[in-house]
Amino acid sequence: MNPVNRLARYLIMAGLFLSLLPTAGLGQEPEQPDQPEFKIGVAVDQVFLSVTARARDGGFSKNLTLEDFQVLEDGVEQRVINLTQEAVPISVALLIDASGSTRFTQASIRAAALRFAESLSREDRVAIITFNDAPRLILDWTNDLDKVQYALETIYAKGPTVMNDALFVTFDDLLKNVEGKTAVLMLTDGVDTGSLVGLEDATNLATRSDAIVYTASKLDEYWAGAIQMRQQIRARGRLVPNELKDSYILEARKGLQRLASVTGGRVLEAQTYNNLTEVYETVAEELKNQYYLSYIPSNSRKDGSWRKLEVIPRRLGVVTKTRSGYYAPLDQPVDGSP
Repeated sequence: MNPVNRLARYLIMAGLFLSLLPTAGLGQEPEQPDQPEFKIGVAVDQVFLSVTARARDGGFSKNLTLEDFQVLEDGVEQRVINLTQEAVPISVALLIDASGSTRFTQASIRAAALRFAESLSREDRVAIITFNDAPRLILDWTNDLDKVQYALETIYAKGPTVMNDALFVTFDDLLKNVEGKTAVLMLTDGVDTGSLVGLEDATNLATRSDAIVYTASKLDEYWAGAIQMRQQIRARGRLVPNELKDSYILEARKGLQRLASVTGGRVLEAQTYNNLTEVYETVAEELKNQYYLSYIPSNSRKDGSWRKLEVIPRRLGVVTKTRSGYYAPLDQPVDGSP
């Protein structure tokens, strides 16, 4: 059976499929008032991009204009028609590793996640998915901080890490019908130990979403622990599990970097910050300071093809970052015709 189909079947049988899952008594918020929509490949044939622009010294570049950005689609320059740096309502999915390896850091995880939610605007929303032996939606979309805090306090860390499954259902279900600007902020040690799908499956779904993916990675901490465990296992004459091998961990790192690259996000190594709260604050600051630009593609074919994107700054000393591309809309057959 295809691993994607196995995952859907597994989640439904386990009662964990996100659209059916109870959320600890936390109901879905009423729909927000009309909000601006920033999506890639929408029906109006406009492409909208979130762009981070920084000075080479690291600070955010302010007050840039249309003329300061050059947009290339498959190497062909496009005419930018709209640009804003005004705050746009955002829906952020918080994916929190609740496996046994995070048992002793859950207090700092909860504090960092709550601080992140507090830093968002009233028009913004968050949802929370935890993952250990399975992904679980513990909080549906809301801007109620009391509900966020209550949901975080229900997390109990145990079991393996099904990070890939959590990402897959986030893109396949939770974000599927969410309009407007979206992002995923995932906290994990970066090593999957039990998913039914691979990270490549989840990444392929991410390329068809406009969500930006940020990962607060504790992979280096996991790696240091893996080295110690390998020594102990070998001393007992036993075989080292695959998830503790250097090659496996290196592939995990490459996978997270690719996920960030295709969505325009980042991998933030937790050990380079003072604490997890600082990591989450870094993401919140970037989301608030991004530019949003749009253009009508010169290639009007609706063939479902992958379009490579580049946003090049015309102002000296500015560095830009956005998603690496998008899939063009695909014309659907009419009345069952081929």
